[in-house]
Amino acid sequence: MKALALFLSLLICSLLFNSCKKDDAQPQSIANAVVNGDFEASPYQDWLSNVNRVSKTKPNSYTVEYSTEAASSPSHSIKVSCNAAYNDSTYHLLQQLFYTPSSSAPNGAKILNIPTGAKLTMKAKIKTVNVQGNGIVIAVGGNYGLNKNYASAFYTSTEGKVPITGTSDFKEYSITFDSFPADTYSMYVLIFFSPTTTGTAYYDDVSLSVN
Repeated sequence: MKALALFLSLLICSLLFNSCKKDDAQPQSIANAVVNGDFEASPYQDWLSNVNRVSKTKPNSYTVEYSTEAASSPSHSIKVSCNAAYNDSTYHLLQQLFYTPSSSAPNGAKILNIPTGAKLTMKAKIKTVNVQGNGIVIAVGGNYGLNKNYASAFYTSTEGKVPITGTSDFKEYSITFDSFPADTYSMYVLIFFSPTTTGTAYYDDVSLSVN
C-alpha cells in the first residue's frame, strides 16, 4: 500500500508540474494579425490612407483607388499613382494600427496581444508600373505611450535595403523585427509611396505574423 501511495503521489506531482509548464508557456503565435489584408472587403474601415508632410506651395498629387485592374488574390487591390513629385517631403501612406491590451486604446481599436521579445514579420505583394525615384516602402513600427511622450519604440523598413521600383508583376516583399519591445503602446504596418517617387503601384496580400 505504501508503494502504491508513493506512486500516486509522484504521479500527481508530475501532472501538476506539467500543467504549470503549460500555463507558463508563451502565448500562441499569430499567423496573420492584419485585417482585410487582401482588400477583398472595402478597405476604408480597416486601413488609413493619408498624405503626410504636404507642401503648401506645390504638393505632390496622389490618386488612390480601390481597384480591380490587378490583384494577386482574388480580385481587388489598392492602386496608388503619382504623376509628378514636386518636393522631397510629401508622401502617401496606407496604414493599419494596432494597440496592446494594456493600453488605453480608442474605442473600436484593434487589440493585439504580442509578448515581449516576439518576432514580427510583415509581408506584402506589390505590382509596380514605371515606378521611379526612391520607390515604394513597406514598414512595421510601434510607439510607447503617454508616459514616454509617444516616442518611437521600434521601426524597420525596406527603405535603402530592398528597392521596389521599375515595372514588375506582383512580387512578395518582407521585413522582420526580431524582438518586440516591452511597454509598447501601439504599433502599425504601413506601405508608403516615398517622397520623389512617381509611377503606379498596386498593393495586395498584406500580412503580419507574430512568433
